[in-house]
Amino acid sequence: MIGTTDITPSTSLGQYASYSLDQLHDGIVSDAFPYNGYASGFGVTSGLITLSLDQTYDLNSFSLWNDINIQSQGVRSFSLNFLDSSGMSIGTTGDLFAVSQFDAQVYNFSQTFLGVKTVELNISDSDLQIEIRELSFNGTATSSVPEPATLLLFGAGLIGLTRVRRKLV
Repeated sequence: MIGTTDITPSTSLGQYASYSLDQLHDGIVSDAFPYNGYASGFGVTSGLITLSLDQTYDLNSFSLWNDINIQSQGVRSFSLNFLDSSGMSIGTTGDLFAVSQFDAQVYNFSQTFLGVKTVELNISDSDLQIEIRELSFNGTATSSVPEPATLLLFGAGLIGLTRVRRKLV
């Protein structure tokens, strides 16, 4: 699981009362007082939350602790769009559906999304307003050390360029 300090959320959806965006990924999943999590501005039932990761990750699942209060104001449907470090989309989950429950609802991806730097949480529907207690991704940090095959290919390319240069001189 990606640690609590490894995701920085941002949005323009506003905030209801003291339920701030920084509580979206703080490691607190309890539904007891004092209540914790993010709530959008009242009446906001759809929109985008951007989740910036501290480095690139290979992601294989997403966990959502949806709101479970009496009015079930949590997320109902959403999708995840995965972006690489240059901001290019590398895939999407398509439509996912959520229920209100205490435990995390885990969404296992049909494929591992490789080299993810940013995730767009696109909420398409919620009741009354968007409320999320916590979220997390499961995966591993992308290695910054090149694989041996990549180094071999790079070396072969350099040798080829050197030979071409010698023939031209």
